[in-house]
Amino acid sequence: MQFKYIFTWLIIILAFAKAESQIAQDTLEIKRKVYNATRVTTVPSVDGEPFEKFWDAIPTGGDFVMTQPTNGQKERDTHKTEFKIAYDDKALYVAAFLYDSDPESIPRQFSQRDEIDAQADVFGFFLNTYNNQINQTKFYATSANALGDAIAEGGREDFSYNVVFKSETSINKLGWFVEMRIPYRTLRFPEIEKQNWSFQIFRRIRALNEEYTYNLIDITKGIETQYDALMTGVEKINPPLRLNLYPYTTIVNDRFDGVNTTEYSAGMDLKYGINDAFTLDATLIPDFGQVAFDQVVLNLGPFEQTFGENRAFFNEGTDLFNKGGIFFSRRIGQTPSGFGNLELLENEDIIDNPNSAQLLNAVKITGRTKDRLGVGFLNAITEKTEATIENLLNNERRTEITEAFTNYNMFILDQQFSKNSSIALSTASTIRNGSFTDAVVNALVLDHNDKNASNNYRAELKMSNRFTPTGTETGVASEARWRKTTGRWRPSLAHFYRDKNWNPNDLGRNFQNNTQTFAADLKYNQFTPVGIFNRYDVDFRIRHRRQIDPDLHTNSEFNINPFFSTRERLAFGGDFNFFTRNLNQFEARKTGQVVRYEPAYFTGGFISTDYRKKFATDVRMGRLKRFNDLEESYNFTLSPRYRFSDEFLLIYRLSWDKNDNRMSYVNTDVDDNPIVSRRHTHSVENRISGTYNFNNKQALSLSFRNFWSRATFSRDFKELDSNGSTIPTDYTLTDDFDPDANFNVWNLDLSYRWRFAPGSEATLLYRNSIFNFDNQGDIAFQDSLDELFTQPSRHNLSLRVTYFLDFNDAKRWFKA
Repeated sequence: MQFKYIFTWLIIILAFAKAESQIAQDTLEIKRKVYNATRVTTVPSVDGEPFEKFWDAIPTGGDFVMTQPTNGQKERDTHKTEFKIAYDDKALYVAAFLYDSDPESIPRQFSQRDEIDAQADVFGFFLNTYNNQINQTKFYATSANALGDAIAEGGREDFSYNVVFKSETSINKLGWFVEMRIPYRTLRFPEIEKQNWSFQIFRRIRALNEEYTYNLIDITKGIETQYDALMTGVEKINPPLRLNLYPYTTIVNDRFDGVNTTEYSAGMDLKYGINDAFTLDATLIPDFGQVAFDQVVLNLGPFEQTFGENRAFFNEGTDLFNKGGIFFSRRIGQTPSGFGNLELLENEDIIDNPNSAQLLNAVKITGRTKDRLGVGFLNAITEKTEATIENLLNNERRTEITEAFTNYNMFILDQQFSKNSSIALSTASTIRNGSFTDAVVNALVLDHNDKNASNNYRAELKMSNRFTPTGTETGVASEARWRKTTGRWRPSLAHFYRDKNWNPNDLGRNFQNNTQTFAADLKYNQFTPVGIFNRYDVDFRIRHRRQIDPDLHTNSEFNINPFFSTRERLAFGGDFNFFTRNLNQFEARKTGQVVRYEPAYFTGGFISTDYRKKFATDVRMGRLKRFNDLEESYNFTLSPRYRFSDEFLLIYRLSWDKNDNRMSYVNTDVDDNPIVSRRHTHSVENRISGTYNFNNKQALSLSFRNFWSRATFSRDFKELDSNGSTIPTDYTLTDDFDPDANFNVWNLDLSYRWRFAPGSEATLLYRNSIFNFDNQGDIAFQDSLDELFTQPSRHNLSLRVTYFLDFNDAKRWFKA
């Protein structure tokens, strides 16, 4: 019955969206400025000084309006903004004149690529080559001559997108100035006589805490990408051959526990424009040896610990693959599923047990047709992984497969309609060689905005199928949401459903099943300055959660979250939450068994000071207390930062967390009954990050993290009755099992990065890491640190050089 209800609800929303699109094929009424780009036969020098004769004949665009803090206000006479756009058969050329009556006050903090939130002014040129009011390709420059690029869909930015373009800036007594050259190889556009493009120009004035755009953006309704201006005059250009090669070579020296190894490797990434709409990306002989450390913590909960994606290939240009939320790229090359489940015979020991599956290669194809159909395909293959086991008596060895040869696939079709809506169908599949589990997960996703941009409707219907050696497991999940997207008062309603068999985890990520949630939000926004405040908002939230089979109210939650930002860039806010009694269906690690937690309240807040000043700090704290129960917890975070100069910034972060008397899972007894007891945990994390920027192409960076956590379980063990309450038990610990924990990890990265040519980079990285885990649950922080330094330390030094090759340039070399 639940499935029929979900399917009916989805069909209703789809029908409504279709009817809406038939009524009006346009979005909200927007006054869109028009700028005519000029075809040229000569090219500018692109040196950041757009004062040469080349620009004299190019029309000027201007009359910018404020986005924030006072939305719609005209630009200041002292800070006018002008721009010019030209093009030829190979590229777009953009010049920006960002006047400032006090150029000495323009902040100029150095930063590296994509770090546009540094303390510097920012110029942005945003281009939509399909004029669909949804997608943008964004190109940024800062007053310190750093560049950035991103792709956006509906206002969501993805800075993992990187292309090769040129940007230079300069400053004189009139203000600061930008020149950009954007080659057509960085863009996707249809091969037609006259291009139908739209664009936006953005300016951030850091000293005034103001932002401006060329075309007015009404922040009280719709989304930013709907407010682009129109660009005319671009015609008779052809998409170039887009073939870029990124060959790389790496040398790594690793020393651990007395063993020293040196390895050399080489490979190549490839980007090929199949046609004007679609691009093929491939990584051949991939090497991810210099990706960032995962932020590992002591995990005592019922769910796996997952980490963000640090590999550029799986980050860049993958916005399409996120439709439906069934793709989690860290599954590719993850820890083998049999890593911790090896069965040893008597007198056997594990000699080798790889903690990750080797990625052999990966390819992806992405693009969007002129009819606004987006297509994405990703394929990745990982090698069979084996553990080596040795008999200690006769030295005989055997191998055991911990992960099969595996093929991962992701395919998506995303059709945009009504200029600000889309419907997508995505499929994720995992195919393993041999008698292992295969899986297919499908998702249908609707995201619709009405013609006035007043309401957003979103619906998802998903199905997972896992093909195990014993049969097929089929699960269903769904989401249905409505939210008001205009005005100060913005309510929203949502329903989330996961049946008990829902499991997308072969290539996706999901933490809960057999649950449904009803959600209601009401948010008040003050968009314009009032008194001392630049803006503020207050968010009221209600969550009602139920177990599906059998139907059971698990808990409800009521939240009030105010946020305030002053004219002087001081931000602060609060968290005030009340939780009803909670019948937690996951803590016991047994299907059908709940653990009861009494009602609780949480109070917390944060303060963030003005980053424009040399010294700034962020502070956050909170406290949770249960009614009629011993459990309570505290957390505190302090993160001061100091900008010694425009070249050097140092940030320190201290996080402290303490939780006492939480009823927690310990073990399972001989009768398969979950055993629980009161658990006390204490965690301390220290982080230091700093960057010295020699210029915007060379930087020395430090990243340090020490995380310590201990856990102690009361020996007053309990069983659970059917309603989740605890009852006495005679369970006792055995000599070979102790649930207490002392967890300590130390990671240090010191890197030098040099962007020696456009798209080309050399990185010299030194790493030092130490790890310790034992059962000293009562150990003090200093003693745990002393124990940590008795463990073997890993020293890793690597050099990686990547070079960018454009096939069009290579052709000219050979002709010469």
